[in-house]
Amino acid sequence: MNKLTLTILSLLPVTILQGAPLPQGQGSQQMPPSFIEYLLRPKFIVMLVIGILVLVLLLTRSMKNSIKIPILLLSTFLFGIAGNLNINAFSSFSMHPSPVCAATKSILYGFRTPMVVTLVVISLLTLVGPKLFCGWICPLGAIQELIAMLADRLKIKRKKFNFSISQGIRVGLFILFIFLSGTALIHVVRGGRVIPVSIYDYVNAFHGLEFGIQNTLLDNIIHFLPFILTVGLAFVLYRPFCYYVCPLGLFTHVLEQVARFRVSLKKSKCNDCPVCIEKSPCPTVPDILKGSTLRPDCFSCNICVKTCPRDALVWGIKRVYRD
Repeated sequence: MNKLTLTILSLLPVTILQGAPLPQGQGSQQMPPSFIEYLLRPKFIVMLVIGILVLVLLLTRSMKNSIKIPILLLSTFLFGIAGNLNINAFSSFSMHPSPVCAATKSILYGFRTPMVVTLVVISLLTLVGPKLFCGWICPLGAIQELIAMLADRLKIKRKKFNFSISQGIRVGLFILFIFLSGTALIHVVRGGRVIPVSIYDYVNAFHGLEFGIQNTLLDNIIHFLPFILTVGLAFVLYRPFCYYVCPLGLFTHVLEQVARFRVSLKKSKCNDCPVCIEKSPCPTVPDILKGSTLRPDCFSCNICVKTCPRDALVWGIKRVYRD
């Protein structure tokens, strides 16, 4: 690792330890945290730090697997596992709200501070670089990326899917969510009130990162099966949950089209060889080569940039550099 990477990573333990709650006196009352107070919690500060680190490494062409894997493992632990541990230092790293819940519960029950802060941080990281959150910080995304790397190492052949089909399924699921939420066809009754239930509750793989055992067998199946299926399918499909299910991925797909930094094509260096398309696991590269305005999701995995034999793909601010 280079000095910049080590310097930034060395600051993370200090930031995390600042998240340990201070003891409160008996009878003391705490006001709900404000937007700024919530934003300054260690969980979100660490997210932004990791996002900045990744962006710098990508822009300077310093990202290597020896750095990529530890970052993905760190994100998996901090934002997916640490909240399950009964350790004060990780008390602010709770899964709640998960990215899926932040996107859907806000629509169902209102934009409360935890949801808003989560969406703001994710949006900021997406607008800076394409899907910096989804690609590097989201624990479920990190797990799927690590599995894809493992599948490559094991020489497991992945099936490349048609983005129009995956996008159609993802959009269709979101439309169904809106319809069912508006009609409350799926609901619970509490205190005489009919409360709609999100269809994503039945397909939310993030629940698998909450280790608590549920009350009934059916509840445990609903809780863990989406995660188990995601892990299994990730060996043969690249990021199946991200492309086929995640409503937040649908939102960040729109935002990434106007991201400041993106994978750019240096037209004069490209000789139309298929290496980047063959090596890259995502369906995005053909559209990058065409200079398309609307691209499929790019998770900034950096594989197309790293494997191009002529350095025709770079991180830049334009879609195509023609000189």
